[in-house]
Amino acid sequence: MSVDDRKESISREMAILKERMHQKQYKSTPQRDEIAEWIFRTHEHFTVEKLISSFREQGKKVSQATAYRVIQMMLDLKLIEEHDFGKDYKFYEHTPGHQHHDHIVCIDCGKIIEFSDSGLENLKEKITLKNGFRMKKHHLTIYAECTTCPPEKKILTHKK
Repeated sequence: MSVDDRKESISREMAILKERMHQKQYKSTPQRDEIAEWIFRTHEHFTVEKLISSFREQGKKVSQATAYRVIQMMLDLKLIEEHDFGKDYKFYEHTPGHQHHDHIVCIDCGKIIEFSDSGLENLKEKITLKNGFRMKKHHLTIYAECTTCPPEKKILTHKK
């Protein structure tokens, strides 16, 4: 994606944010906008701690409370999704402009891979209907060991 395409994408996503904020009567502030722009520029899974540290690296201050309030607002506006990848903290990713996907998480190094598979989607829909449901949304996370982790890391992470 070119720089111009990224800027255009962020502009579209910010327009969606402004529209939804207006509909739900959220107040727009410069700091909320700046945090939202950071989220829309980030094309990876992130934590609140990563968001805060990124701002601190730029010499900007964002409190933990403000970061969590903006995250909660964006969850409410359905602009980000929250993921629990088996850690003591949550991961987030923005959703506008992204197709549905599932995840594979390495239990050793924490690497996260996104994947889509139409056959798997069809199977999930078939199973849902067979059991008397209509699927509205879902999250599939597969926990596995990646083949790129060094053997010594696997030994250390699996000790009890």
